[in-house]
Amino acid sequence: MLNVARHKILGCLAAVMLLAGCQYDGIVNQLREEAGRNDSLAISFGNGVIDNPVHTRALTLLSQHANTMGVWGWQTSTDGQEVRLFNNQNVSYNPDLKDWTYSPARYWEKGSSYRFYAYAPNASTVPGASVSINESTGRININNVVLEGCNTMSDGAQPYPYGTFSSVQDVDWLVDREGKIVNPEQIGSLVTFNMQHIMAKLIVMITPSKTISNDGVKIVIDSLSIGQFYSKADFTQILDHSPVVGIASDESVQEWQIDSTYTTYALQSAHGAQIDSTGSCVIESLILPQKVDSTQTIMVNYSMHYPGGRIEHFDTRIGLKEAFSAFRCASSYILHLMIGPDIITFNADARVWDNNEWEGSVEPGKSKKI
Repeated sequence: MLNVARHKILGCLAAVMLLAGCQYDGIVNQLREEAGRNDSLAISFGNGVIDNPVHTRALTLLSQHANTMGVWGWQTSTDGQEVRLFNNQNVSYNPDLKDWTYSPARYWEKGSSYRFYAYAPNASTVPGASVSINESTGRININNVVLEGCNTMSDGAQPYPYGTFSSVQDVDWLVDREGKIVNPEQIGSLVTFNMQHIMAKLIVMITPSKTISNDGVKIVIDSLSIGQFYSKADFTQILDHSPVVGIASDESVQEWQIDSTYTTYALQSAHGAQIDSTGSCVIESLILPQKVDSTQTIMVNYSMHYPGGRIEHFDTRIGLKEAFSAFRCASSYILHLMIGPDIITFNADARVWDNNEWEGSVEPGKSKKI
């Protein structure tokens, strides 16, 4: 009887609303929750995209980089009242359903407008990290970001970088810098965020010199170390777009505050990695945006293994500042070493995050010999 009564009440209220042209109010929402809501009215989140369509030619999905995100959302009713619906809500990706889900569900209300902001992954999944938002501007702060110097190529050299960091402990933080505004006529659609990388990425490629013959000579990287890097910082969003290298107003903005008192680290390649004749990736790592100073070095120890057992060892030290003056937000840095028995040469290049076309393409004037 109670369920029948509730359905009758809900039906009566719906009829009254249709006649009066009213939006759904709190009482109707409560009754719908008890009697069974219409899922088509639930606020749902789509699979976000990365830097699209600003930079990348191909579509990169958020689920390739993170399986959680934090969402804030505000609803403004027709009378101008603003209510917060989402407060750093944990929204998770279900790979089986290929869907982003959260609980408890929130529902669209006719006539209202909405604004949403997001970042990934959700801070609740990262020990020690905390995230907050400026409610008026929608700009996001991330505190206690710590890196350990994880290298996605730690198990050995690979032909290409992986491009994602889901397999390492260091977190690839992303932020939707603009947020999403949903007008009354748009309610019911999926809320899809356009995330941007806020860290830097360093890739190290190694190719054998052309002077090495192909008669069975093997190149082995005995060790490669790059350091020292700062490992802890706080992020305070200032820009509503990814900073663009070469634009002075963007480069002057300091969104990262480095903790120079915290432990530093050196990046390490896999020891004993054999280099393919066409070239291999030995380091792909996240870097906190920071300036490079004269104390930072690239130390390479490698050996050439000849048929018959003869081995020649080489070691080289390069000043990191010879290649890069700084690592900036949302940029990818490629160091391409050409090694052999002769003078080592290298190319250094800076690009947008997801552009990994490293072969033979470098910034003019960046090629150097050591």
